[in-house]
Amino acid sequence: MKFFKKALVASAILGASTVANAADLTDATVAHSAQGIEVNGATASTIRVIVREQLEAGDLITFTFGTGVDKTGLAALAVDTLPAADVAKIDVNYGSGTYTVSEHASTDLSKGILVLEVNTGDPVTKDSSFELYLPASAFDATKASTATATYSAKSGLTGDAKDTSGDNTGLFLVTQDQYAVSVKSDFDGVVERLNQVTFTKNGDLFANGSNSASLDDAVLIDVTDNQTLASKVTAATTTLTVDVTGNFKDYAANMATAEAFLLSTAATPIALAGTTATVAKVNDTTARVVVSADNFAGNVLGDFYLALTKPVAAGKTIPATEFLMDSSVGFGGAKAFVTQTDADAGEWKLDATVITVPYFPVGKEGTSSSIHFANNSSSDVDVIVSVIDADGTDTYTSMDLGKDLGKNAVTKVSQAELIALFGLPTDSLTKLSVTFNIDAKEGDVNAYAFTTDDTGRTEISTTQQHGQ
Repeated sequence: MKFFKKALVASAILGASTVANAADLTDATVAHSAQGIEVNGATASTIRVIVREQLEAGDLITFTFGTGVDKTGLAALAVDTLPAADVAKIDVNYGSGTYTVSEHASTDLSKGILVLEVNTGDPVTKDSSFELYLPASAFDATKASTATATYSAKSGLTGDAKDTSGDNTGLFLVTQDQYAVSVKSDFDGVVERLNQVTFTKNGDLFANGSNSASLDDAVLIDVTDNQTLASKVTAATTTLTVDVTGNFKDYAANMATAEAFLLSTAATPIALAGTTATVAKVNDTTARVVVSADNFAGNVLGDFYLALTKPVAAGKTIPATEFLMDSSVGFGGAKAFVTQTDADAGEWKLDATVITVPYFPVGKEGTSSSIHFANNSSSDVDVIVSVIDADGTDTYTSMDLGKDLGKNAVTKVSQAELIALFGLPTDSLTKLSVTFNIDAKEGDVNAYAFTTDDTGRTEISTTQQHGQ
């Protein structure tokens, strides 16, 4: 038994020692701009080869290039294997290595094949490394993901393969997106409940001559323009377009005149410099912001504030609305680069509990509708009521309910009270949507609505939102 175990151990050791090693090729360490490479083309690039099995004089190393390496451009280049670097050629850089290689006669660059022979002298020992360099003219920038080199080696004595397995492929053109856009701090204004033309709470209280904490709210847009990448875009005309979705029904077409403005992120924010920083209403649900690289220092896109205030038209209020954001960068390519879609950009809430009964019939003979409010707070609370009717032909002014919701009590609001409050007909059906603006904190007041006729009681659905 002991002899059998020793035999197994010896066999395992032998097996481990005879497993084939492999060269490892690392991808380029300097990334290209994914957008810049489209408009500027590629720059020169290097991959590193780490030999995992010793190579001796006469051994052959073959590199087979992928389709992202332009064969015509490659064939026009000379191969330099001297220790001194030559950036105009296909170059082998040994670093501190004492071995050398030379181009072998079987090289055929027109077919994407480079063969190197280990020269007489020091061997390429295991774990030694060298770099393979290609100039910009060797690349097809439209095929960056296949700008590869695949390594293989064989013995010059026997022709047997060496380094036959492992990560033998390296990528010359690693790409990263140059641009990223996100919401750093969102719209968070709380709208005063009575007149609804100012904010009672606002997280973005930056000091600026054009800005008022009670009148304006802002979203901070975080922008990355990575200028450390190779082949980066540097054009002053690069544009960032941001579409903000929300309720802009009552805003003017040229919002930038008084209803919106763009500010820097300096300690005291100022209007963005340059010529193309604009805000405009696209439609009732979308406002569009356009800034360009020349609005920022060094023509590098950066962070900025979009501030909004109330509509300037007389009688218009700050809308309670949610905001979403889309953005894209126009960098000179075939199409703009999309940086975000439907990103949460915050919301404006009314400083109240708002309960809406979207369908509330009144005035129909034999039918009685009512709403019951449970106020669980320790204070009586005020209520403002607004209604719209089914056909939208009549307009109604918001009205104070005329009574408070008693503390720690249930208060009934009948259809008769609403008919009297808004002067509605008592002898014909009016289909209403009723909204209650309640001066209460979240969770303090809840409602139950129903209608009763000769068939019994039917519950009516309600929606509820809270501003604080």
